[in-house]
Amino acid sequence: MKNDNNRIVYIDFIKVFLTCLVVAHHSGQAYGNTGGVWLVSHTPKVGYLKPFFFFNAAYMMGFYFFIAGFFTYYSLNNKPIRSYLMDRFRRLGIPLLFFALLIFGPLHYMLSNSESNYFYFLWDLHFNHPPLSLGHLWFVASLLAFSLLYLLIVKWVKMENRFSEAFKWWYALLYLLFLIPITIWVRNYYPIDHWVTWIIPIEVAHLPQYLSLFLLGALFNKTKWLHAIQPAVAFSYMFVGLLSFFFKDAIYQALPKLWSEAIIESFLCVGLCLGFISIFKIASFKMNMFFKFLSDNAYGIYLFRLLIVIGLQMMLLDIELDTNLKFVMVTISGILISAALSFILRKNKLIRKII
Repeated sequence: MKNDNNRIVYIDFIKVFLTCLVVAHHSGQAYGNTGGVWLVSHTPKVGYLKPFFFFNAAYMMGFYFFIAGFFTYYSLNNKPIRSYLMDRFRRLGIPLLFFALLIFGPLHYMLSNSESNYFYFLWDLHFNHPPLSLGHLWFVASLLAFSLLYLLIVKWVKMENRFSEAFKWWYALLYLLFLIPITIWVRNYYPIDHWVTWIIPIEVAHLPQYLSLFLLGALFNKTKWLHAIQPAVAFSYMFVGLLSFFFKDAIYQALPKLWSEAIIESFLCVGLCLGFISIFKIASFKMNMFFKFLSDNAYGIYLFRLLIVIGLQMMLLDIELDTNLKFVMVTISGILISAALSFILRKNKLIRKII
């Protein structure tokens, strides 16, 4: 379904959904047991956020990369290579440089009380303490790298389009049979939350999922599979994925940790990606002014929300309010303030070309 501007409406809604979910995920990290490091810690913690984090981590960023790959195929197919590269460096490279040199670099430099040369500090921060130099823009850095890799694949690997326009039910199963063992093999060497800098900061444990879904997003655009997915197939995989989540304790008892982790994450990821695609397509949401506003500013929300969310969490830290209420307030306020900031900045024509 498209509106008058040739926007694929349900994909716009998926983009808005994922953007709001990312804000909620980081909003909750002050109020739940995140398992990682977060600048603000509130007590008491709320128990439901721990499975919420696990649930999101299984599919959220992978789904983001899938949608990004879908639009990357369209971008490269409709632009000369030079224009494609200029667009990628403008929309991805400029925010990376801005946040690395003017936001995260100075912030960490001041917090460290370092007396070393600032540029040496930045070099050390980037290569020896990933992903602190880029923060949440690790996604933008990965997207830039994946976009360049995709260009090389398209340029050097000539593939005939022999794929049927019908999405076969066993395609997703074939992908799972690829993803699960590759994930297990990678995590033998690079466990979850272990970051390295390979030019850009990467959490290698999720790299098989992120890169493969980005490339699959482009393939789904090329083959028109996104529109051909049958709801019965999508919801079957979604059901199996949810079963793996609800019975994860039994799976962990029956199988080694690495196998259990990879199986649950992979089935959840595939099931939820397919399921949400069908849900948003069937729902036939109409693009009203508010959702168009969020869609237009989704990239800006992603860029700005981290500092805004942390600021809101710090403001509420010493205020006596229910933890659940704080979580909701930070989530909603984080979305709206980030979107408003993006909207204001995009009034400038130069900035609008970037975000």
